[in-house]
Amino acid sequence: MKELLQTLDKLAKIYEQFDLLDFRAHKVIPLTFNKKDSKKLLPQNKRLYFSYQYLDSEKTRLTNLALNQIIDLKDDSFKANPELHPKLIDKALKLKNIDETHKTNAPNMPRRNRKINKLKQLIALIDDENLTLCRGYLTQIQVLIHSHIPQLSPQRNHPYAEQELLNNLDFRTDLMQFDYDRYLYEDFEPESFLRYLIYGHVQRIPSYVKSFDARDFVPEAEECGFSGIAYLITIDGISECYVTFKGTEADMDYTERSRTKRMEKFILEGYKDWNYNVNAILVGNTLGLDQMNAAEKFMTYLEDAVPEGCKMYGLGHSLGGHFVQTLQLVSNCFDKGYTLNSAPVQLKQVQLIKPDLIPDKDWKHLFTITKDKTITSDLNKEIQKLLPRLYPEIINESFEQDLTQVFYELPYTIWVGQKWEFNFSEWKYPFKIHPRQYMDLPEINSYQRLFEEFFARTQNATTGRQIMRTGISFAWDRMQQLRRDIDKPETARYFFDYSNYLYQSGIFKDEPKDVSKYFNEDTESSIWKSSRREWPFLRSLNRDMLELSIYFHIIYGSKHFLKKNPRKKI
Repeated sequence: MKELLQTLDKLAKIYEQFDLLDFRAHKVIPLTFNKKDSKKLLPQNKRLYFSYQYLDSEKTRLTNLALNQIIDLKDDSFKANPELHPKLIDKALKLKNIDETHKTNAPNMPRRNRKINKLKQLIALIDDENLTLCRGYLTQIQVLIHSHIPQLSPQRNHPYAEQELLNNLDFRTDLMQFDYDRYLYEDFEPESFLRYLIYGHVQRIPSYVKSFDARDFVPEAEECGFSGIAYLITIDGISECYVTFKGTEADMDYTERSRTKRMEKFILEGYKDWNYNVNAILVGNTLGLDQMNAAEKFMTYLEDAVPEGCKMYGLGHSLGGHFVQTLQLVSNCFDKGYTLNSAPVQLKQVQLIKPDLIPDKDWKHLFTITKDKTITSDLNKEIQKLLPRLYPEIINESFEQDLTQVFYELPYTIWVGQKWEFNFSEWKYPFKIHPRQYMDLPEINSYQRLFEEFFARTQNATTGRQIMRTGISFAWDRMQQLRRDIDKPETARYFFDYSNYLYQSGIFKDEPKDVSKYFNEDTESSIWKSSRREWPFLRSLNRDMLELSIYFHIIYGSKHFLKKNPRKKI
């Protein structure tokens, strides 16, 4: 059994190295955006491919070894629990099948053996390894062993220290990621996973673990799309409650065999979160309070459920970070909290929730200084002075050029607590987080209204297909309106300035030019076909940059930045 545990640990480390290799490959993608920088790709590619070949062969070797060891495994615990051994074999076989499928269906080499193509193929190869599922099945094996054979989990001698888990970066990111990957553990109670996770990080076994899913205790949570889960744990007499809030990224449930059902769930979950994002954060109107109301009810329930003296800690990624910050501002829910690539707090929403938070004159001053702004250190100090207190217990960690940082340029948005920004020195990444350098306030307001109108149009859609159909109809109507108004100087300027911002951010490869005279012709063609012909700039859409901005936003991509010391602490 000990040999098996060693093999599983080695395999887990191989997965970690794959994650790091994937990050390294994505990190050099910006070198492909111009010919001068792309010359540096050749030595990079050689090192990356060498690492990949080693990891791929080791993964296969360790997967086969683990399967053989599990099949040959003999232990007295199998007599008490006869289903344990077949379950272990089943999980190991799934790992084997994933590995064999990758070997059989690995992406082919590109026709043109260019440096850029080889880098993209490497990323495709890593993606085809299906590491999320592999990691899930491996963790299931480890959880089964940890749960049923506790003597194989020796504890350290010194007791657990308060906030030890909270201050552990890997624990925080693993716990937040679990909310996205819960579909992988439907056969397990969340408590089993958490016991294993805690032991893996602090080598102590909790005496008590209980989870609280918001959708089980707040009836409207699922309907509005709110997702949060709390974990009450007691280790060595210390009770702590970790409350995690999920981000906007809808998780694709690959355990669902039906592609139609899988996409339906994916679209609906994503739509609900973006509906809240737009109405509550981007715009700050009264239509977007449903998820925040559910979050407040969830916290009220938890306050009654946890024992007296239990510390409450908030964790949130992306949209989830917005909940941590906003709840702390209006209710002081947490003793401490961490967010990752968090969406901001919208002051207009906060005023609706708790109008007596600060005096009216301070509300007016806050709205004045945050209406048209880029938050500098001095402005942040002025904002913090107007809030009830400084909230140093909330630490907002983020990749310095993460796409959510754009939200902080919108009117009436702020952060609560500290803001730690991470990045690499001497690294070129084109995404611009200050759109105010390219667009004025009326232009930004116009795009806020555009997204607000989209969700107003689609609010009655109840299925993924209806959302897509109504969304396409909305896009067509707006394109027709653009055709009618493009000769107006204001419309042309708005359109050009926004396009220029996207170009400067690397979203488009070619510098934008004025819309051609053909824009008002051939109205019978499809939107995309006519736009690609009439406005050549659209042909240069940089999909690599779009994918890169998403990768550096999600937990798996952004957590590697946090291994460094923060470049800024505001």
